[in-house]
Amino acid sequence: MKLNRFFRATLTVATVLMLAACAQEPVNVTARVVDSDIVAASYVAADSLLEQVPYLREGQHPLLTATFVNVNSLEDSSPLGRIVAEQVASRFAQRGFTMVEMKLRNQVFIEQNAGEFMLSRSVQEISQAHNAAAVIAGTYAVGRQAVYINARLIRAADNLILAAYDYTLPMGPDTRALLAGGF
Repeated sequence: MKLNRFFRATLTVATVLMLAACAQEPVNVTARVVDSDIVAASYVAADSLLEQVPYLREGQHPLLTATFVNVNSLEDSSPLGRIVAEQVASRFAQRGFTMVEMKLRNQVFIEQNAGEFMLSRSVQEISQAHNAAAVIAGTYAVGRQAVYINARLIRAADNLILAAYDYTLPMGPDTRALLAGGF
């Protein structure tokens, strides 16, 4: 009997020690961040902007789109900022709005590798020239694990924000490549 109790006690202590050792050893697993569907996220942003301004009717007046820019340097953008602006504009066009293609206009300040930036002094002039009701614009900020994006629909006549939508994109490999230049 003494041997049987000794064996059980030894087995119990060994089991507790093994479990304790496993619990103390941290597992160093780096989770792979997966991209979200950037197109779908851009379409949700556009739909949200449109839901906030039901009085803005499709076909009534054209809309302009500006490249989404880095919030830390409003003169800089990236392929991500340009593609998000393109996708939001595409969604507005799909929903029946007339979109003015800014890349074909010479009244907008265009910097190589940066995209179209709506200069505040020229927004009203460009909007009036195209009879535009509003401008879609946005910013993004790069975090460690995500990109934080703000999309806005701005009334061209007086720069009043009509609608806004904030969202994040996880810092997956496609998002990282688009921020780095897309190569």
